[in-house]
Amino acid sequence: MKTRILVLFTRTPLHVGAGSSVGAVDQPVIRERHTGFPVIPGSAVKGVLRDYADRDAEGLNQEVETLFGLEGSTGNENNTARAGALGFGEARLLAFPLRSAKGSFALATCPLALSRYVRDGELPLDVPNIGDEGCLAGDSIKLGGNKVALEEYVFAAKGGFPGEWAGHLSTLLDDAVLREAKDRMVLLSDGDFSHFTLNACQVQHHNRIDPDTGTVVDKALFNTETVPSEALFYAPITALRPERGDNALFRHLEEKERLLQFGGDGTTGLGFCAVRLAKEDEPS
Repeated sequence: MKTRILVLFTRTPLHVGAGSSVGAVDQPVIRERHTGFPVIPGSAVKGVLRDYADRDAEGLNQEVETLFGLEGSTGNENNTARAGALGFGEARLLAFPLRSAKGSFALATCPLALSRYVRDGELPLDVPNIGDEGCLAGDSIKLGGNKVALEEYVFAAKGGFPGEWAGHLSTLLDDAVLREAKDRMVLLSDGDFSHFTLNACQVQHHNRIDPDTGTVVDKALFNTETVPSEALFYAPITALRPERGDNALFRHLEEKERLLQFGGDGTTGLGFCAVRLAKEDEPS
């Protein structure tokens, strides 16, 4: 089996919901149970790519049943189900944007996120470690005295963000914001990164509108959590049956970046992501 890495960079806030909640946030995003990192389920990645391919994405609609499978209830001739040729992993968080006192924002990551990426992509890169305190930061976000102020916290910078990682992450997509973030990246401890991903997502407040009157429904205030723009995810896609021609999708997604919508509230601008499959001549 052959695995390729699909890179996703949020251009607008993203809401892949976990359903209703009785907590402070009515509609939270889906998170990993053990880390608290936001994720995009593999089923959502598969669904978005299937819909994209089905809409005649340069001939890919002819390969949809082969690539993504066939349900028995779809009215096919023999009423039989068939698995697709590709396996879709969940999109895991690789880097997360944070407010910075200098440089407007920082793009943060941690050893755990990088280790997963190295493992899943079989990368020839060494994962740096900083222990439980401090950070490694790019020059664009450092204050005087080698301090970095992220959200409401101040960290001591133990050194610069590793150059090989800054170069690699900033060129995963041909995105102007991601390229410019090369000097504003910061490596935090796993604990600090988890804290920020749990507490630094956006929470947007809404009022439900009566469709008949066009006015606000009384006592119908609710809030929705979203992952902010400029968050970097990656998802492994595995060719389970190479003999069935699954390279069609790989070639298509490798050719250039595509703008796809993930999650809910697409009609109000949420969930638009630049996606691209890392090329085979790149470390992936």
